Amino acid sequence: MMPPKRPHLLDSLRFFRYGLVLCLVPMVQALFRFDLAGLFTALQQDAVILAVCLIPSLILWYAARISVTPQTISFRQGIGFCVQQTFARTSITAVEIERPLYCRFLGAARVRVYFRDYTAPRKLTVYLTKRDAFLLSETLMPVRHHSGLFTPAGFERLALSMLSANIVTTSVFLWMGVKKLNEYFEQDLEQIALEQFSRLEVLIEQLLPAGAAFLIALIFCLASITFCYSFFHTFGFSCGRSGGVIISRGGFFTKIERRILASDITACHVRVTLIARLLRRRPVYLTAGWFSGGDMPLLVYKVGREHLVQALVPNFVPPPKGLGDPSGKSLKQFFWQPAVALGLCLGLCGVALNVMPGLLGVLALLALLSAGCLLVSMEGFWQEGIAENPNRTLSLVYTRFFTRHEVCVLTQDRSFAVRQNPFSVRLGRSNVFVRLPAHRSFRVRGVRKARADTLSWSP
Repeated sequence: MMPPKRPHLLDSLRFFRYGLVLCLVPMVQALFRFDLAGLFTALQQDAVILAVCLIPSLILWYAARISVTPQTISFRQGIGFCVQQTFARTSITAVEIERPLYCRFLGAARVRVYFRDYTAPRKLTVYLTKRDAFLLSETLMPVRHHSGLFTPAGFERLALSMLSANIVTTSVFLWMGVKKLNEYFEQDLEQIALEQFSRLEVLIEQLLPAGAAFLIALIFCLASITFCYSFFHTFGFSCGRSGGVIISRGGFFTKIERRILASDITACHVRVTLIARLLRRRPVYLTAGWFSGGDMPLLVYKVGREHLVQALVPNFVPPPKGLGDPSGKSLKQFFWQPAVALGLCLGLCGVALNVMPGLLGVLALLALLSAGCLLVSMEGFWQEGIAENPNRTLSLVYTRFFTRHEVCVLTQDRSFAVRQNPFSVRLGRSNVFVRLPAHRSFRVRGVRKARADTLSWSP
């Protein structure tokens, strides 16, 4: 039970932001005039627009209320024509409290309440004070104490070491690109480079063209930014379970706390990426209604230690061996797309070798990526499949690009769609689409038609 609470003043920005957009119109007009008088006129118009938008925003904020009763959660807003949204507490699957830096400075928190299977809204977002935000989450999903089942210590250090290696590699490729620019534009850019990289630069220059150098440098820059973001995003991360609630906390600049109702989890999703293969770690994501938490895994476990996942989600079952059942599958269904992409890239490489040598490196890198997709598709040919588990859960394995997805469907509220074409009918195979609440679906290719028919009649 939580009495009616007024949102934080930041909540009024959801209406005030439209005034900021309208302020661009006078400024654009002043920009075309390009005179001082027009600038003052635009500033006066902007001040009037902001005042007109600010007053209703403050009135709407003052009248808004959020409250929780033993059966419902209500959010009321509006002046004169009031709109009150009321939801059953049993329809809530997750509560997320996010506190970016600007919210922490102002003592606020952004609260998102996710629902199970409503078409609209999928979630309720409101800014509350820090105290009211934790009171709301504690009222909806109380947590007395929880054991830290997953408190990583060395994973962030590994990410930081990979970040340092990427910075060094990026510097090498950028220096080689500057050397090429010096030849193209006939400018003396060699003063920018460091002498200790000269020998290494000559070696790389002989191996890679300038186009590939800049592209690889850009990839390493983006990877470095990603690892840096991941380091601060997962700083101090911990995850545990208290009764029927799974709770996770973490973040350095932006602190995030998530509470998920374990009984409403629809799927447990394990993503086997290229980095996960190298580190022999498996990130786990949970899906509960409209909540997915795709920006941060709930758990990262070492290969062979699936019991850590089962401690949080007892019904989780890893995919059984031999799930792929490759006998009778169509190679065309798995290989035609990456094979066509690889052939196209190789053909363009042959053209670029004679016509546009500067693009050869870029096309060669695209051909390498296409070859990697072809290898991943080959793995999918052997491992992609679907099976029912003894505890009435469903195991799915499918591949997308460079990632193998292993999904354990926990909910019984699921439906199946089986699709065939004339070629798959001859082979006795089909594509199975597993559809869950909140418009979530998975596609598994090359499933035996007989097995797909039994899945359609599952209890």
